[in-house]
Amino acid sequence: MNNTIILTVPEENHLERIDLFLASSTESGISRNIIQRLIKDANILVNGTTTRQNYKVKTDDEITITIPEPDSVELVPENIPLNIIYQDEHIAVINKQPGLVVHSGPGNYESTLVNALLYHIKTLPSEGDPLRPGIVHRLDRDTAGLMVIAKTNQAYNHLVAEFSERRVHKKYRAIISGKPDKENDTITKPLGRHKKYRHKMTIVENGKEAVTDYTVMKIWHISHSVYSMLDLKIHTGRTHQIRVHLSSMGNPVIGDRIYSKKWEKHRVPYQLLASTELSF
Repeated sequence: MNNTIILTVPEENHLERIDLFLASSTESGISRNIIQRLIKDANILVNGTTTRQNYKVKTDDEITITIPEPDSVELVPENIPLNIIYQDEHIAVINKQPGLVVHSGPGNYESTLVNALLYHIKTLPSEGDPLRPGIVHRLDRDTAGLMVIAKTNQAYNHLVAEFSERRVHKKYRAIISGKPDKENDTITKPLGRHKKYRHKMTIVENGKEAVTDYTVMKIWHISHSVYSMLDLKIHTGRTHQIRVHLSSMGNPVIGDRIYSKKWEKHRVPYQLLASTELSF
């Protein structure tokens, strides 16, 4: 059975190379190389027609990605560097580097955090999704910072319950464009999938509850531009929550390719957002 992803190109990605746009827009972290291979094999269509690798997408282009299902999926240990900052017989806490996809997904079954865990930790729980051993929560691909990994079934079940009951406290730090109107505030805008741009989340009146606290820690005035550093605490764990909430205030995270229209001008390799504190 094939997996199909359908995306519509937003205005801010107009004239971006198709492989770059898709590499940053698919949550499963399909690499540029795989995207180029899918284009070559006619598995990526633009407005129903085959395309080429250097095609520049246009606003409202509809892109259909068909990902052939592999005959079998075997998770292979890979020697990907991991910064393990704490470890005992039950759990490990890592400082995930930006650019690393947490777990496998359609079109991407290698070079993930799970592949690295299988190499460095080896023994992971059998509970849960077999393609996501030890994973009890996730960070976006380009978000850096702290994650807790379960090493035993007991730890896995306990941590899943802790996250489900919102007993895990998570804090983040971000550098944003501009400065918020208030030094500290709580954002309570509900979130849902964008109806047109399916790779995006957005503020939806009847969406899922999403609560983010922020405090301004520092402000820079540089060359007619203003930037701020925020401490953030999330009370819910919605997809792209911090990024959407900050963008909705007009203060997107620097380097955010999806929610910042001017991300290119800052010339940073990844978005400036990191998970800095985790307690449970």
